[in-house]
Amino acid sequence: MINRNHLLIAVITSLIFCNVYSQNPLIRNQFTADPTARVFGDRIYVFPSHDILATEGKGRPGWFCMEDYHVFSSDDLTDWKDHGMIVTQNEVPWVRPNSY
Repeated sequence: MINRNHLLIAVITSLIFCNVYSQNPLIRNQFTADPTARVFGDRIYVFPSHDILATEGKGRPGWFCMEDYHVFSSDDLTDWKDHGMIVTQNEVPWVRPNSY
């Protein structure tokens, strides 16, 4: 009987967490990784890398590479603004073409 109760609790808990997962994703339209966040005044700014599928001569084939960095900000952690690209690998003189 105890095993059934544990199983029932586990199933119900799993269903609850599946329902609340990713209800307000920060970034919806691009692949990003390795974000850092900073607070300036009353806004939080998130700086993730913008990942694209690697192409010939740029990164490892079939993998993603960091093309550039974007900035996103919010003052309520619900509504986010995409400020666009702030720096690209092409603007950094020490970056090699096959860098990640």
